[in-house]
Amino acid sequence: MPLDLIPSLQKAAHLLALYLERFRRDYGVTQPEAQVLAMLDLRRRSSIRDLQRVLGHKPSTLTSILDRLVARGFVTREPGRTDRRSFDVKLTRAGAAPAAAIRSALSTLETKVVRRTGVTDARTLASVASTLEELVGGRQAERGA
Repeated sequence: MPLDLIPSLQKAAHLLALYLERFRRDYGVTQPEAQVLAMLDLRRRSSIRDLQRVLGHKPSTLTSILDRLVARGFVTREPGRTDRRSFDVKLTRAGAAPAAAIRSALSTLETKVVRRTGVTDARTLASVASTLEELVGGRQAERGA
């Protein structure tokens, strides 16, 4: 009997996108922009490379997301502190309120999910996500495994 894992993951991703849609109304940010802001709320500053690694966007997609956030004044791009060839993304004062609201909402949702499903299930899901990253986004995908 198939588990229907992939359809369940697709549905979960869709539901998360719908959940983040309210931030389009409140702050004019899309789901991927909301994810960047939430990550920056935790760190205040991040290299573009780290944003790409954690969020999984293609470089061109992440560049477009950052361009829109810079245009709104929510983030800035500055030369990297340790490598002048790279850039860091920094949350601005204007971006702080939306970033905090988004991160808080995601944290609340995560807490509710873990309360209902349990820590073990949450860790299993994290393991599944990590395995997908390896198989689809990593070297395994390049080899066709």
